[in-house]
Amino acid sequence: MAKNSGDVILRDRMQFDFDGSGDRTTLYGRIDLSAYVNPVERSGLAVKQMFFQLRSPNGGTNTGIFDPVGAIVSLGPEVSTLSSIKMWLSTRAYENAVDVGIASPDVLCVWERNSVAGNTVYDGATPSTSASILIRDHWYGPEDLHPSGYTVVSDLLVGIAAEKWASEFDKTIELDVVLIAEPVKVTTERMNEILSQAQDL
Repeated sequence: MAKNSGDVILRDRMQFDFDGSGDRTTLYGRIDLSAYVNPVERSGLAVKQMFFQLRSPNGGTNTGIFDPVGAIVSLGPEVSTLSSIKMWLSTRAYENAVDVGIASPDVLCVWERNSVAGNTVYDGATPSTSASILIRDHWYGPEDLHPSGYTVVSDLLVGIAAEKWASEFDKTIELDVVLIAEPVKVTTERMNEILSQAQDL
């Protein structure tokens, strides 16, 4: 989506750590929108697009690129390891990432990254010395459902959780977030819908 003259670009960065197993329990960062939203004055932001970038600035490389392969371990025949990361934007703090989906109230977008690594198998029994790797991203955003923007009247929360991303264990990772949004005036009817939508499901 091209940036219109009335749009604003908001940038933020959060840091989080993986433990020794590559796990990360549910964690939140906050994007302060107080300069643009005010329920009393019926001022809101229509969030049109959002972008996530994972970075590994202390990963020992010249580029700070996050390792897309979650784990490569010595496995037996027909055994694989699933590594996963989930990131989302919402106006509600869910206690656990397992409760976050595209149908969850107050969730603007969800990005899931999965890495599956396992030994290549010949004759159904003997593993080779090389690994097979599958990396998949699933992006669920509001662009199609809300082409004019998903209206918010409060700060946004950036959520993240991960399992078995062992390639980045014990490292501090950075998540960059960029939003393209348009300041809007919210009607009283729409404001009431926004404030009560948490009780819809």
